[in-house]
Amino acid sequence: WEVQVDDAAETGSNAGSDLRISARNDDGSFNKTTMHARRSDGTVAFGLTTHHGEAQVTVNGAVGVRDVPSDPAVTSGGVFLYSKGGVPFFKNADGTSFQVQPVSYPVNSVNGATGNVTLGAADVGALPATDGEVMQTLPITGAGGSSRTLAWRTNSVNRWTMAAGTDPETGTDATGSNLALSSRNDDGSYRATVLDANRSTGQVSIGGGVKLSDAKLTVVNGMGIANRTDDPATPPQGFVLYAKDGEPYVIQADGTTYQIGAGGAGAVQSVNGKTGIVELDAEDVGAVPIWGGTVDYSFGVNAPTDTEYASWYYKKQGLTRWVMQANGTSETGGDAGTDWSLSAYDDSGNWKAVTLAAKRATNQVGIGTSTMMDGAALTVNGGVGLRNLSSDPVTSTAGAQVYSKGGLLYVKQADGTVFQVQPGGGAGAVSSVNGQTGDVTITLDDLGGIEWSDRGVANGIAGLDGSAQVPAAQLPSFAKPGEFDPTDVGLKAWSSDPAACSVEVLYPTSGTGRVTAVKVNETMSVSRIVWYFKGYAGGLKSGSWAGIYNTSGTLMRATGDLSTASYEPQEQHASGGGTSYSNLTSPVTLTPGIYYVVFRMVYTESPVDGPAILCYDNSSACPSKIGLNNVWRWATLPTSATSAPSSITPSSFVGDPKRFWVALA
Repeated sequence: WEVQVDDAAETGSNAGSDLRISARNDDGSFNKTTMHARRSDGTVAFGLTTHHGEAQVTVNGAVGVRDVPSDPAVTSGGVFLYSKGGVPFFKNADGTSFQVQPVSYPVNSVNGATGNVTLGAADVGALPATDGEVMQTLPITGAGGSSRTLAWRTNSVNRWTMAAGTDPETGTDATGSNLALSSRNDDGSYRATVLDANRSTGQVSIGGGVKLSDAKLTVVNGMGIANRTDDPATPPQGFVLYAKDGEPYVIQADGTTYQIGAGGAGAVQSVNGKTGIVELDAEDVGAVPIWGGTVDYSFGVNAPTDTEYASWYYKKQGLTRWVMQANGTSETGGDAGTDWSLSAYDDSGNWKAVTLAAKRATNQVGIGTSTMMDGAALTVNGGVGLRNLSSDPVTSTAGAQVYSKGGLLYVKQADGTVFQVQPGGGAGAVSSVNGQTGDVTITLDDLGGIEWSDRGVANGIAGLDGSAQVPAAQLPSFAKPGEFDPTDVGLKAWSSDPAACSVEVLYPTSGTGRVTAVKVNETMSVSRIVWYFKGYAGGLKSGSWAGIYNTSGTLMRATGDLSTASYEPQEQHASGGGTSYSNLTSPVTLTPGIYYVVFRMVYTESPVDGPAILCYDNSSACPSKIGLNNVWRWATLPTSATSAPSSITPSSFVGDPKRFWVALA
């Protein structure tokens, strides 16, 4: 194997010095390109060096997807394409899923397919004499059947290994010495194979070593495709598979773009995931020889502390072009931390973008991103391109295969069934419902209707009573023409128009609980209890309070101690008095209904220094409980509570000739 940066000249705009991994024949001569990564845009090709349009991943051949036992979890930001029971499925970001199946009419064309990307094991050369940098080719040699390993370590313990494996070379050209990238547990033991490449066939698998039929790329478990904001450019042939707004899309070679949906009878149920780019393997590499030397068997890069990086740089003329590294995220247990990435750098040697990334704890792989989609073995930040095949791949019982033929998207199932993936459904099927495609669920909002639950609630619509009339409680507060409403004077509700009150001065009696009913006609936020004092010079004592209760006796909100500066009503010294209020401890939302304002004021009775409060006629024969539903308009509450109790018992109210005016604001 060779890992190399191409000798193509750098022409500006980050072009040139691309990364290649190549399989070598038994005599060391070039066999084929396994992976090619382009520095200018971070795209990757497997099986060739031609990159397919704007596709993040190009595969020269079919893409095999291994079966998973169950559907992946719903994840926003893209779609899943995966195989279950030998059949391909899509799962969208909104949770809908459907099977990819044959349909009854062909699509004119499906646009786009980048080729099978193979990671080139290019010329790395001998180690430099200064600065610990490798110039051109870095060979790692060993006998056939032995492991030749490049390792990334933390505190001298393996985290990632990339190795030419121990499978024997049989003498048939390019057989054996296959390449594998593996993650390691915190103790350095083997955890999982992230990427496996066959030297003879150029096939690559992600998430394991199994390769489906002759597919150039096999993904074990689901493949995630991250959302992009716009459609990719039209590819010259094949098609590009990508995600937008959490839905799968295809752009064909003729420019036709469509969303892959559930379609008609027998069409796809769900397809979720992606085929994607395979990461560079990282295995034990051992010690670094001096300039011009050869690394035997293994080469290791060790991070001496928990938060330091273990990096491998590829440079040209002293400027960084590519960096492979295990990052410095802290290892917190459970094999988390020290994740792996391959990043491209611009012509000035500055970091440009992540080309390939892998998480050690979950064995997830990302292409063009280090942010993995939940449940996806492979996340691709961009479209997935498939190069055209001249014929259908060989049937594999291990899962379904997705591939391009004649610029159209095809699927071959484990039972040998081959069908073309196309937009819409069968003949005469519905293409969309109210502008929606896929597994469509129509709601009242789609039809312009109103939810039943919006009847008679805040910000909803009024309901109707048994007489087909809007209930009074759902009507806004209003006054008759010429009459005052609380809102006319900056209040929200009151016991009545104060014009109905008496002109005499009345004190509330120290320590007595006073009750006045207030009607609320619409939902409102209340933060104050209001009185009209004809005179008050201060003097309320501790144990004075006020609160708002519903007719069941439950406290809605109360003031603090009315003797304190934060809650004492304002003094009134002017002729005729004025409006005074106390703040509630916090605002409260009241819905339409009747509420009891209960207040208890403690003060010196002789000489009187309590508030003289606006009141109604208070002869001994004044009514207090009026009507047939046991609602008290005015009352006293026998209580010695020094603060507003959490509940009161309205049945304990007592009629009293003293009737006071109150309001809410």
